[in-house]
Amino acid sequence: MLFLLDSSPIYADSENPHTISRDSKSQACTTCHNVNPESRHNGVLETRNNRIDLEQFTLDGTAMCSSCHNPDDGHKVGLKLDFQAPADLPLDKKNAMTCLTCHYTHGSLASDRPQASVSFLDSLFDDERLHKSFLLRRNNVDGELCLTCHNVNEGSK
Repeated sequence: MLFLLDSSPIYADSENPHTISRDSKSQACTTCHNVNPESRHNGVLETRNNRIDLEQFTLDGTAMCSSCHNPDDGHKVGLKLDFQAPADLPLDKKNAMTCLTCHYTHGSLASDRPQASVSFLDSLFDDERLHKSFLLRRNNVDGELCLTCHNVNEGSK
């Protein structure tokens, strides 16, 4: 349970634990957090631009996400970077990528504009996918997030 400044409880949505608001149903925050965090938000809690304090979580950024999500369904994690990552893309204590490097934990899954690249067919037939946030820390319609780490010219002369 999260508490707002006026001490009114807000809860995680039982269907989507990433969406936290006053109108959501109850779910224990301490599944992921060491203590029940406090929020100053009145509506849906949004953590997109929040700094991460790794000490506040019960598990590391990969194990925490893997408790619900299949770790084989996404980007490889645990990779150590040989360059300085931008401050908005946090690494773990060992300077390695976790799920939290590219994804934030709480916010709406719906977006008013595309966040990830979509094919022409997606734009015609898959409006739901087109307007998913994917909880991405940065917009990635043209690969902006991916290009932070991946050099498109790598391997070419």
